[in-house]
Amino acid sequence: MQTDELKKKIQVINLPEVNTSMEGAILEKKEKSLFIDLSPYGTGVIRGSNYLEAKDYIKDLQMQDKVTVKILDWNNEEGLIELSLKNLSQEKSWNTIKELKEKNITVPLLITEANVGGLLGKMDSIKGFLPVSQLSSEHYPKVDGGSKTKILEKLKEFVGKELSVKIFDVNSLTNKLIFSEKLVELDQLKKIADKYKVGDIVKVKITKIVSFGAFVKVDDTPVDGLIHISEISHKPVADLNKELKEDEIKEAKIIAIEDGKISLSLKALKPEIQEKPSEKEKENKNPSLSPV
Repeated sequence: MQTDELKKKIQVINLPEVNTSMEGAILEKKEKSLFIDLSPYGTGVIRGSNYLEAKDYIKDLQMQDKVTVKILDWNNEEGLIELSLKNLSQEKSWNTIKELKEKNITVPLLITEANVGGLLGKMDSIKGFLPVSQLSSEHYPKVDGGSKTKILEKLKEFVGKELSVKIFDVNSLTNKLIFSEKLVELDQLKKIADKYKVGDIVKVKITKIVSFGAFVKVDDTPVDGLIHISEISHKPVADLNKELKEDEIKEAKIIAIEDGKISLSLKALKPEIQEKPSEKEKENKNPSLSPV
């Protein structure tokens, strides 16, 4: 029996501690058990809940494939070494996800569920959350009155679909994985904005007028820009709504680009009107014209 063999080996081999990781080769695959050769220590088995947790990973393994396992018990009731792949396979997934975040890589995410707060999906067997606040402007649920029921209806339309996302936040210790579609959108907008340079004259569409200026779309792109109130006219502007109208098309000059944000000017394309000096100003500049 392997129990006797293991006892003999214990006398001559210093066994690593429980929870130690080591590599072994696959000896046999059964319906709910995976047997691993851990020579010189003996044969290990992954079974029960440990098998079920890692079944998606196990199904692609072949005989003699090398795998890394964790020791749970050196001598179970069957005289085998009890093993686990669960934590290690998850650890590998977490490391992959952390790398995706570090490299700022865009990946497809299959949406599996929806709730009023956002969407859920799995990445490399790890379940994560895509909050409503991190949806792109195209997919954000625009609902009158903010009805939670209507928001959920809109979000359910994405179940079964793939969205392009980046990793917004990840913490394997707390099982926290947050996705963002907005980061992908911002990257795309930044790439478009980077094609422009200061001094370019572009067509803009006024999208929203606020107290400090006007937001615009640059050319026929999704890139946003801002015309500050100080860049509307050479004269002080008391009421922006008298100067501009929403959906109006204008020509503007790019005066600054920073982190994909574009600032524009309307007045830079207008000649500055010089006011005629008054008679008194003329006299002050030319004293010889003053009466004796």
